[in-house]
Amino acid sequence: MSAPAPPERRPPERRRPTSARVEVPRRRRVLKLRHLLFLLLLLSGIVPLVISSNLLIRDNIEVLKTQQQEILTYSAQSTADALSERLTQRKDQLRQLGRALLSYPGYATIQDRLRSEWAKESMWSYIDDHPEIYAFHVADQTGLGWRVGPETPPERIERAMTDAFHEALRAGTPAYRFVILSPQETGVVIAVPLPAGEETMVARSLVRLSLENLTAGAGTGDIEKKELFLIDAQGELLWSPGSREEIEAALLASELVSDFVKVPVSVTTKLDLEVGGATYPTLARVVQVRETGWGVVAHKPYQQAFESVDKMVRRTVYSSVVLVVLALVAALLAARWLSQPIQQLVQASHDIAAGNFDRRVKTRGLAFEIADLAEDFNRMSDTVESYVDQLRRAAEANRELFISTIRAFAATIDAKDPYTRGHSERVAAYSRSIARYLGLAKDAQEKVWISAVLHDVGKIGVDDRILKKVGVLTPEEFEQMKLHPVIGADIVEPISALREMIPGIRWHHEAWNGTGYPDNLKGEQIPLMARVIGVADTFDAITTTRPYQNAYSTDYAIQTIKKLTGKRFDPKIVKAFLLAYEAGNIKVDKQEADSVTSKIRITTPEAVSARA
Repeated sequence: MSAPAPPERRPPERRRPTSARVEVPRRRRVLKLRHLLFLLLLLSGIVPLVISSNLLIRDNIEVLKTQQQEILTYSAQSTADALSERLTQRKDQLRQLGRALLSYPGYATIQDRLRSEWAKESMWSYIDDHPEIYAFHVADQTGLGWRVGPETPPERIERAMTDAFHEALRAGTPAYRFVILSPQETGVVIAVPLPAGEETMVARSLVRLSLENLTAGAGTGDIEKKELFLIDAQGELLWSPGSREEIEAALLASELVSDFVKVPVSVTTKLDLEVGGATYPTLARVVQVRETGWGVVAHKPYQQAFESVDKMVRRTVYSSVVLVVLALVAALLAARWLSQPIQQLVQASHDIAAGNFDRRVKTRGLAFEIADLAEDFNRMSDTVESYVDQLRRAAEANRELFISTIRAFAATIDAKDPYTRGHSERVAAYSRSIARYLGLAKDAQEKVWISAVLHDVGKIGVDDRILKKVGVLTPEEFEQMKLHPVIGADIVEPISALREMIPGIRWHHEAWNGTGYPDNLKGEQIPLMARVIGVADTFDAITTTRPYQNAYSTDYAIQTIKKLTGKRFDPKIVKAFLLAYEAGNIKVDKQEADSVTSKIRITTPEAVSARA
């Protein structure tokens, strides 16, 4: 038998509503819409603020720490460079005057010159014209020679001058000794050997040198003068303007100074100095004075150096708290304003659900929220456009800085030889014109130009004696000259932004027939930019005056390049060069080309192109 069917369930009886208002019970929710909007708006303001503040604090800490380290580095480096430059100037002046005294005509021997009244008067005249010179002496190996200055200098000064004299004789190189003239005045003894035939003379002088003025003139930034001191190559203290003696002693005994004595390299580091039984964290930097091998030590208490970091953190926290309070108030007001139209809709819905069917929803004002969103979007777009414009200007400024740096670098190389002043800029201009007539794109023309500006950067590693030689180079000298493309490529290779320009730098002396250098590339093996620069370089070398030749005429240079087509130069490049020349895009400044005309042509233009 089948199971009996369950009893039928009837739906509950529904009552008709009456005309009276019916109260429908509503469940009370703790979280209202305005509360949700308030929380969302508050969190949307606070969370990014907290995250951005943390990121800002972290990034600014790194920036400020780096900035303080750079200030310390700059202070030590600028002081060391200023001192080295000042000593180099004094050394050169001393050598020049000593040579003048030794070469004055009219005396049978050098000793006669040194004993002459003329020499004595010249030395006194030099001191009168240079009040910073404390004493001056030019003597032979036995010490014979006039000595002008104080009659009886203090023993420590006399000892320093004697030590420098003997060191210059023994080593054959300039010698320096640091001396304290008075509590307010310092000086440096400089002794310079002067070869004179089979003998060696020595010119020595004691120069007043105010290191306090020197540090002030070097621009020490946030580093005070008392936080700088000078040590010798053995790590001994030479001069200090008054920093704490116990800190100086701890620094002199630190690894920073001992490592500098072993290997004189510039180092910035944090040191935990033990001073009076307490740890004294210090940020320190040591930089070598190139001329003497001494070291400039800059130091600053770690807490003081990074005091600005603590201030920044406190200010950021305070401003973040203020912004959080403002965000709280703004979120409350915004939640009320945004939820008001919706609250009206909800109230109307509740009224209808309660049986008040004549209740209607008011739509007035609902569209204003969309208008506000549009206004916010427009403001956001304005901000984004402003940031993009700033980025564009910054990129343009960076590019100008990049180009200016390249030009300055090339000008520095050209400055090694007054005969080649402007050579790199001219070769770059010629190369760009050739590249344009080859039909290369704008960016390719730019790369050719940059590579041409830097094509001779390797000459910084070639001896000036070879670069400026008036005459044909010996095979050994020419082999050294042939190294400059490789040196230039090695200099540029670590710079990622310039690696694309290396082919023009390394191979602009390669020949189409494979007889060039440094790698004997042939034909299409030679990169295009190198082939372009090779033609431009040869044209400028032929049409400008060099130590070993007068400038040739432009017509002669054109004919020479035509003659070398297919041998040294790619015919395609020569064709583009001739088109650029005929169009007037390649011109020779005759005034600059003929600025020096005292040299005699001793070589052929073909050889010039190999040496350019």
